[in-house]
Amino acid sequence: MASPPTMAGDFRPTPTQELLLRAALLSGAEAASAWSQWRACADLDHLDPGCFRLLPLLHHNLKAQGISDPLMNKLKGIHRMTWCKNQDLLERFALLLNALHEERIGTMVLKGAAVTLLHYRDHGLRPMQDLDILVRPEAVPAAIALLEQLGWKPQRALPRGGRASFFGTIHSISFADAAGHECDLHWHVLTECCYPRADDDFWEASASLEMHGTRTRALCPADQLLHVCVHGARWNAVVPIRWVADAMVILRTSPDLDWHRLVAQARERRIVLPLRETLQYLRDLLHVPLPAGAMEELASLPVRLVERVEYRARLRRPGRLGFLSEACLRHLAYGRSFGRGSVAANLLTLPRALQHFWQADHLWQVPYCAVAKSWKRMTPRQF
Repeated sequence: MASPPTMAGDFRPTPTQELLLRAALLSGAEAASAWSQWRACADLDHLDPGCFRLLPLLHHNLKAQGISDPLMNKLKGIHRMTWCKNQDLLERFALLLNALHEERIGTMVLKGAAVTLLHYRDHGLRPMQDLDILVRPEAVPAAIALLEQLGWKPQRALPRGGRASFFGTIHSISFADAAGHECDLHWHVLTECCYPRADDDFWEASASLEMHGTRTRALCPADQLLHVCVHGARWNAVVPIRWVADAMVILRTSPDLDWHRLVAQARERRIVLPLRETLQYLRDLLHVPLPAGAMEELASLPVRLVERVEYRARLRRPGRLGFLSEACLRHLAYGRSFGRGSVAANLLTLPRALQHFWQADHLWQVPYCAVAKSWKRMTPRQF
């Protein structure tokens, strides 16, 4: 069955970045050829952050392929530096997890730390900048209070009085400590799915994970791959190249990955399009042997117009969307819990979603917030 046409998006690496990915992830003559081509046009001293993060993995693969090059010593040093930094971060974050557990707050580790510990299985292969911790929605107020008590400051204004409904429009909040370490506190795994009980099945299927002697949880392989792919299929300030490596490593270390669950999760959460696009990209670039049945099922699933619009919007730089578009995206993420395709149901709840997004005290203040936001954006351009 022919694959549907792909849509150009910012999540696809450039041709030069693709050479780096092939050199870091393929084997034999293909890896050697990609390395030779990338080596001829790249400058290790002037790489973008996204490419630099792949250098430890590149060193590991070139060494495994028996490729000799004067740059190998430099790449080895970057691998060792990454290992040391990650060890320090994981030790610090294990203490934070312990503090949460002492308050009887259950945790799940997402993204970099989980993929590093469960799939890369080498602390030096994947640089990390922060820790992503998932707690259950009802534990959010206690988790925020504890983080602030420990000296972590939220990087955005929190709603007055801890308005619970506000947290239904976003999936996480970033915190930073005095030393500059960052921690993202999540109560939903996916930006696209912020509705009540959205993550129950993620918790139920989660796997045990140990971080420096601290027991926590992580997504099962199918959910981990879903998270990596969907999170990768959006605009990112750092060149979105690492998701390709993460997805490949998950696939290689998960021979029994539940493809039926993966497709079912995408269908249920209405995120078929980003998963289909990213998996097709992996197959085209790296010849990943994806199950034909799963790909055919993904290709046959209907994708609504609103899902296509949402997907395209997430590929754009946030500042280009406009304040109302950003609010509507957050509303769509919440609206997946009701209506199930009902445009009317989504429209009727939009004013309430805007109230929470703009932190208005009353629903009648929403039109005034919209006018104020519009004026604020127009003024710099007019005067």
